[in-house]
Amino acid sequence: MKTYGSDLMLGNVIFGLVIPILIGGWILRRNVNILLAYYPLGVATSSCLNGVGFNFFWNILPNTHNQSYAGLPFDLGIYPIAGCLMIYVILEKNTKSWLAILITSFTLTLIEWLAKEMGRVIYFNGWNIYWTFFSYFLPLVVVYGYSKVFTMMYDVSKKKRT
Repeated sequence: MKTYGSDLMLGNVIFGLVIPILIGGWILRRNVNILLAYYPLGVATSSCLNGVGFNFFWNILPNTHNQSYAGLPFDLGIYPIAGCLMIYVILEKNTKSWLAILITSFTLTLIEWLAKEMGRVIYFNGWNIYWTFFSYFLPLVVVYGYSKVFTMMYDVSKKKRT
């Protein structure tokens, strides 16, 4: 059975955008401030990294003339939602920040490894799964640093409200 680009793109939309938005929205439904404060940062960070990555280090299916199109569901879905959930467990569940960053990085790396094993992600120019881990780890550290500055300026935690 031949798989067409539209079928592959539908998979990207369902698994990269719809499911993460539904799960993240349900978990964060009582703390929308975290979503509003950190989701845009996640979209920007993901778009920037994927912009570089698609040009020099990786490719995802379906192949399009503009690879950012194939990655758009992930830039709007799983990556910013993962960052929001990480900040949620740090701020609301009092999880150690280093543990949340490591678990989130490892989880995203595992998901990408599965996609790579299924042939949906292709690495080139020396990119490998270890670099992938660091490509998730470093932006999540930046997001956490941003959260420290942001929470000093604004109260996004529902717990601290009266």
